[in-house]
Amino acid sequence: MQESFSNSAGRHLHDAQLLLGEQRWDNAVYLAGYVVECSFKVLVEQHFKHDRGAVKKYGHDLTELEGRAMERLRVLYPILDRQLPASRIADTVLAQNHPERRYSKSGLWTQADAQTAVQRAEKIYREIIPKLVLNGSISSQDI
Repeated sequence: MQESFSNSAGRHLHDAQLLLGEQRWDNAVYLAGYVVECSFKVLVEQHFKHDRGAVKKYGHDLTELEGRAMERLRVLYPILDRQLPASRIADTVLAQNHPERRYSKSGLWTQADAQTAVQRAEKIYREIIPKLVLNGSISSQDI
């Protein structure tokens, strides 16, 4: 199976938006978390090409991806510091229990939580993926 974090991010974003429209708050939040995870993993994958296992090191841990992985990228590639301010998922439910939230009982998240999570996920996606397409790092066919 060939992995495509950029394709997965776009697919999860679309599905999260559909679920939000159907008032499926818990699953919208769950998929929004994967949008962010996959978007961050695209950055790790693109900037640590020499380390094939770099993406796997972070697993599904969004706080680790946003924290340690992005900090490492900022140090090695200072231009990313302007593109990735310190905390993208703070103050949202995205920072809580990803991916374990997939096993939670229904009703964990509110409409406001879900809307904020999906909006933040979309913003993160749009700040990362189109730039990588425009600079030729990834193909538009991969999204």
